[in-house]
Parts: sequence; C-alpha cells; structure tokens
Amino acid sequence: MPMRTIKQYFKQPHWKRQHTWRRMIWRSLARLGLTGLHGLPVHSKWVDIHRRRMWMNNLDPAFEGYRIVQISDLHFSPLVTRSYLVQMMELVNKQRPDLVVATGDLLTGGHQFVHGITHLLERLKATDGVIATFGNHDYTMRGKKQWHIGQRLSDRLENHLEKHRINVLRNERAVLKRGEGEVIVVGLDDEWTGRLDPKKGFETCNGHAPVICLNHNPVNARELLEFPWQWMLAGHTHGRPMEEMKVRGKVIRKGRPFVAGYYEVAPGRHLYVNRGLSYGDGRHGTNRPEITVFRLSCAKNGTTDEHR
Repeated sequence: MPMRTIKQYFKQPHWKRQHTWRRMIWRSLARLGLTGLHGLPVHSKWVDIHRRRMWMNNLDPAFEGYRIVQISDLHFSPLVTRSYLVQMMELVNKQRPDLVVATGDLLTGGHQFVHGITHLLERLKATDGVIATFGNHDYTMRGKKQWHIGQRLSDRLENHLEKHRINVLRNERAVLKRGEGEVIVVGLDDEWTGRLDPKKGFETCNGHAPVICLNHNPVNARELLEFPWQWMLAGHTHGRPMEEMKVRGKVIRKGRPFVAGYYEVAPGRHLYVNRGLSYGDGRHGTNRPEITVFRLSCAKNGTTDEHR
C-alpha cells in the first residue's frame, strides 16, 4: 500500500471499517489514563456531546435558546497532545456556541505550556467569546505550601489569555446582555490552592438577574448555597468516584460527593460536573471526554427536567 494511501487512511478514516480496532486503542489508553495521547483523528461518537436544557428563574426571554458550551480539564501537557485538543476545539465550534466556558485545569506542567493553551483556546469561536476559570493544575501541584510559585504561573497564564481576548474570572463576574436582559457569570478561583473567595466573586450579585457560577472543584457546592447562583458548572473529577491524596506520605482515598453529571443540590440550585477532555480512567469505564451544551430557557413552574 503506497505511503500516500496510508496517510490518507488515517487523516480521513472510514469509521465503520475502523471502529473495532480504534475502540480497542481508546480503551487501552483509558486504562492507563492516557487518552490525551490519542493522536489519530478522534471519532466524534467517542466524545460525549451532552445536551441539557438550563432552566432559569427570572431569565429574560431574549436569552431563550442561548447556547453555552462547557469544556473542562484540558490539561495541555506532554500527555495531552495539541493535535488531540485541536480536534476537540473543532468539535466545540461545531456546536455553534453563544458562549464557551472553560472550568479550570487548562494545562499541566508549567510555564512552557502557557503559549500553547492560549493558542488552543483562541481557536474557539463563540458570539460572546470565551470565559475561563482556573483549577489546581493552573497553579501547579504545589498547593498552599508554595503558593507564590503557583501564583507566578497563574498570573502569567491570565495575562496571555487576556491578551488574546479570553476573559479570565478569578473571583470575578461577567455580565452577558441581550437587549434589556442580563445573565451574570461568576467565576471562582481555585479551592485546593486556597485562592477561592466567593464573597468577592458574588459581592455585586444582589439584583434579579440569574447567576451561573463557574467553580472548578464541586466539592464545596453545598457550602456555597448561601450565595445567589442558580447553576454551578464544575469539572475536576474526570468522572472518578474516589479522590486520592497524600497526607504525611500516606495515600488516603475518600469518596466524592459529586462525581459527574447533573445534581439538584437544593430546590432551584443545580450543579453540573463535566468529566473533562483528558485523562480517561479505565478503572471506572472509559470515562469518555465530554463537551456539554446548555440551552438557556425560562423556568416554568419550577421545571428542571432535562430536554435534549
């Protein structure tokens, strides 16, 4: 078979003929948590493009059908390749978003990946642009002990993203407008590194406009019920029901209160946990990469049911 034919085979695969062996590759990588190394064209049916109606109280009718696409946990690094993430960005654009939100862990590995993740997110096309918040990996994994090292990385990342018109919210808010109507998006900073400050993020949210909260780690969703969000969009978990951490050299495992998908945390308070685009985990199924598409809709009689 000529080399040119082989290259064409990989660039424009006949999925019906290749599905079996490509699925085997995907599952093998997932068992090792290495799905981000998948360099071949990604079959769109392997990506979970989850569609959900986002019912909201006090939503101005001008926002009816407004489309928000959530991505999370890109972890751009040597283990999550640029070619793989480029394909994911293209899939996001095909959803025709009004707004894209990226809920943290944009990179893993330090300063050398700042330019790359910026150019990847710059590929996204949405009417109202891209809003990003940060997760623990955007500060490095040093946590609170060496916060100043992580602070330098996150500040540099924010500066690069903002220069390329990506709106970074770190305990801040953005206001979406349609005619006379408004929707407020509050982006909280990372909880694990001690940068989260909800009082600062929500300090001016005292009106009737509905509020969407972006919060990388959903572990504190119930603690944040005192603040006026209707929907919280999170990531961090990769769909893994257990969390592992080291305490004094020992690995401790504990269950997560929110793992993946939709939760009604309290009446009228809704949480969605996105599994992310990288690091599938074969121990709990393949945990396919996820792109979530929300369509805003005026709540009727407290309706919260999912509508695809």
